[in-house]
Amino acid sequence: MTTISNLLLFIGLVMFAITAGLNTYSGYASADPNSAPLFSPLWWTRWFPLYASGAALLLIGLV
Repeated sequence: MTTISNLLLFIGLVMFAITAGLNTYSGYASADPNSAPLFSPLWWTRWFPLYASGAALLLIGLV
C-alpha cells in the first residue's frame, strides 16, 4: 500500500511540474506576435484539468 501511495504522490508531483512547464512555455509562445495560439486563452479550460487531477492524485496518495 505504501508503494502505491508513493507512486500516486510522485505522479501528482510530476503532473504539477508538467503543468508549470506548459504554463511557462505558453507565456513565452504568446509573446511572439507571429505565433498561433497553442492553448485556449481561458485559464480554467487550459490548466484546471491538469491541476485538479494532480491535486486529486496527491490527496489520494496522502490518504
